[in-house]
Amino acid sequence: MRAVVLDGDGLPELADLPEPSGSGLLVRVLACGLCGSDVEKLGRAAPGTVLGHEVAGVLEDGSRVTVMHRVPCGTCERCRAGHQSTCGEFRELRIQPGGFAEQLRATHCVPLPDALDEHDGVWVEPLACVLRAADAVPRGRVLVVGAGAIGQLWIQVLRRRGDEVVALDPRRPRLDQAHLLGAETDVDPVDAAVLTAQAGASGALQRLVPGGTLLVFAAPEHDVPVALDAVYRKELHVVGSRSATPAFFRDAVELLPTLVLPEVTTLPLERFLMGVELYRRGDALKVVFTP
Repeated sequence: MRAVVLDGDGLPELADLPEPSGSGLLVRVLACGLCGSDVEKLGRAAPGTVLGHEVAGVLEDGSRVTVMHRVPCGTCERCRAGHQSTCGEFRELRIQPGGFAEQLRATHCVPLPDALDEHDGVWVEPLACVLRAADAVPRGRVLVVGAGAIGQLWIQVLRRRGDEVVALDPRRPRLDQAHLLGAETDVDPVDAAVLTAQAGASGALQRLVPGGTLLVFAAPEHDVPVALDAVYRKELHVVGSRSATPAFFRDAVELLPTLVLPEVTTLPLERFLMGVELYRRGDALKVVFTP
């Protein structure tokens, strides 16, 4: 089968691999979304790695599914404390080899409803991450920094639970879409801020009310200075959240058909590098690859 494999320098190339074997169900990949965490790993991950975890696929019996690439144990001290992504078992990959391939094996598959279009399953994993992280965001007036694909999911989730949402993004088309989804753009003080883009960290801290909460939802590509003076003087809460758990995958599958999904740029696997460049330049809201 064909797959995008990282070479000796950690860079992607199209290669032929054996059909995946081992434990788990065989999944024929219909589409796989490009995540920021995939881009972070380019040039860093081990040779032979196949990235990709935002999967829409089909089982051998024709059932449509998405997959969970990491799963916490659910019973350890870290899991009971609500920090499932720091659980020891969470480090283990549950898919083989990865989503940027024609096939994979997965130990944890999540059924998809007929209400979703063929490729819409790629949104389940990112939406599940948003739903889990939203539990750490106090209700009220919330600033979403970045109105890209993930920011647009955040806006809809927060609006549905009754929050007043403010969106910031330097790209006018993305900000216009945020308005259509119900977000405002004024800069009055906010109770909480969600960073889907690291560039707005300092500004978000300044806009928070005393005792407000900053949720870090995007890993920095390089060291980002944080205005710790604002954290100190305003007694702010800074929290992080990454990935999702099985319960939030189920919630995401239920919620997804009711959302306005961001625009997608779909490319074949052989144009992987082009898709990465579109993502890095911000010329594509969401890049999805098909085998």
